[in-house]
Amino acid sequence: MPRPRRSFPLLLVTFGCVGLVALACSGSSSDDGSSGGSTATGGSTTTSGGSGNATGGSSARGGSTANGTGGTGNGTGGTANSTSTGGTANSTSTGGTANSTSSGGTANSTSSGGTGALPTDACDGLPFDSAGQGGESSTACTGVSNEAEAVPIDLFFMMDRSVSMANPVPGTNMTRWDALVEAVREFTQSVDGDSIRAGLGFFGISGGNDEELDCNVGNYSKPAVAIGTLGDVGPDMVDAMANMVPGGLTPTGPALEGALAYAAGWATDNPGRATAVVLVTDGYPTQCDPRSVSDVAALAEQAHLMKPYVRTYVVGLGGDDNLDAIAQRGGTHSAFKVDEGDISASFVNALHNVTNSELSCEYALPPPPSSSQKLDLGKVQVTYTLASDGTTEEIPAIPGIESCSKSANGGWYYDVPDDPTSIEVCPCTCARFDAGRVDVRVGCKPRIGPR
Repeated sequence: MPRPRRSFPLLLVTFGCVGLVALACSGSSSDDGSSGGSTATGGSTTTSGGSGNATGGSSARGGSTANGTGGTGNGTGGTANSTSTGGTANSTSTGGTANSTSSGGTANSTSSGGTGALPTDACDGLPFDSAGQGGESSTACTGVSNEAEAVPIDLFFMMDRSVSMANPVPGTNMTRWDALVEAVREFTQSVDGDSIRAGLGFFGISGGNDEELDCNVGNYSKPAVAIGTLGDVGPDMVDAMANMVPGGLTPTGPALEGALAYAAGWATDNPGRATAVVLVTDGYPTQCDPRSVSDVAALAEQAHLMKPYVRTYVVGLGGDDNLDAIAQRGGTHSAFKVDEGDISASFVNALHNVTNSELSCEYALPPPPSSSQKLDLGKVQVTYTLASDGTTEEIPAIPGIESCSKSANGGWYYDVPDDPTSIEVCPCTCARFDAGRVDVRVGCKPRIGPR
């Protein structure tokens, strides 16, 4: 079938360089950032002047909280800070931040929460000042414009081969697995085999209920087909699918963990490209720990938030909305749902959407106009112009993906802060980009988002 066409943002880069060419940009940046915020529940307790406010995006339960440093702090999976004057301050943090201050008494706080899923609904940028310079300068930026290229993508498919994949497709003489084999064949033949790299793995391992094999994470970090250009490995992927017989249970947790480990290793060895895992499944985890969808989603989130930042896409057969949680926390918004009535065509369409959706989230950082010039990484702006009315927004600069959860206006960041090869954007910013235009203005100080 013909590959569906989609509109993607055009990324233009305007260069201002340090070195032999002087910039027309000057001025200082303004800090538009703000720090998180918190919610206290369960009441507060203060003795002899203790106070309670929590900041930094944590949720405090069961006691009072206050800002402070020093004192006594106990942290589990997060940060706990306390200051005590004439009394005792204790705080416990689980996955978040808890701060307490006590003056002449005792203040106790407990914080639970942590990073949680990054916002994935589209978020507006900040009002854009065409003068640039963080909103403070009246001098417009000038430079040389270049069109940047989207970062190419490498995909590792982790395919559910559990016994339910042998279920018949209604109205046909095919099973779900037969339909998936045909879909993989069509996909490998319908895309540019030189630009996309892909690999393949299966779960479970035994095809039965052998937990020693099926629950071993290491078994899933060994691909059935190693990642390679699709033109080279496409036939191997089709053969591997055709030779696999559905059977066994659904050990999603160890399968995803192993797939992410393999993908992370690949990404580390292949910088300058985006790497993602594509989890294909038709149901809930039924074997091995973790079995809850939230715990499996936590694995996807950890890989998404830590270098080398591997995203997780989910393709679901059977319309299970709970699979969305894995995709959301893996940085890819929501699961792609395959139409049970036409599995092959629907699955191919989902895979095309997967290969395309990455393009609006990460961009290659172009080189300077000549080898004698050097880009000033502290003077880079990212703007988005809406196709509908021409309104331009500025995307605030943030230190890294960990700040995305704090920024209501989204943000952009370098893949490697000190030596970047690409510009990446928060999931909510990615969702905002549609058919408009994204500009990167190098030589102008950006608006600064939450740190």
